[in-house]
Amino acid sequence: MTIRTGSDLDGEHLARVDISGVRAGDVRMLECQVTDCRMDEAKLTGIHVVDSTWVRIAASGLAAPHSSWRDSAIRDSRFGLLDLSSSTLLRLTITDAKIDFLNLRGSTIREVVLTRVKLGEMSLSDASGTSLTLTDCTLETVEFHNSRITMVDLSTSTLTRIEGLDSLRGVILSINQVLDMAPVMARHLGAKIAE
Repeated sequence: MTIRTGSDLDGEHLARVDISGVRAGDVRMLECQVTDCRMDEAKLTGIHVVDSTWVRIAASGLAAPHSSWRDSAIRDSRFGLLDLSSSTLLRLTITDAKIDFLNLRGSTIREVVLTRVKLGEMSLSDASGTSLTLTDCTLETVEFHNSRITMVDLSTSTLTRIEGLDSLRGVILSINQVLDMAPVMARHLGAKIAE
């Protein structure tokens, strides 16, 4: 099966399909299973994913800006880049995955949960919404510039660096995370730390 612009997939099972390099817009996916597929440098602008599960997806880069995801899951997958910028994410779960760069810039995020995901960098710049929870994740860098998400829970995850300290309203951190980042926060506020 080939995914093309305007494809309407209802109840389909895509298994061991290579759509690397595909350029397809406005794909609709309802109650589908996508398993063991390669998507290197695929561009699926505006894809609509509803009640679907993606398992063991491998992609050096998957661009799906301006997409919508509802009541769907991504599991056991590996992405160099996962670009969901300017998208609408409602009850999306990502579990047991590795993502070098998760781009959520300008997205609307509601009840999104990442569990045991290893992240190099995640951008929430200009994102808005109600809740994003990272559970037992490893995150090197997260960007919050102009983020307006009511609640972002990072308290159970390992976090190395935060960018955009002016936009931390709604972010939940553990006391240990706050202590680890205290020097950076102090410098940001213009305080000097005595040796």
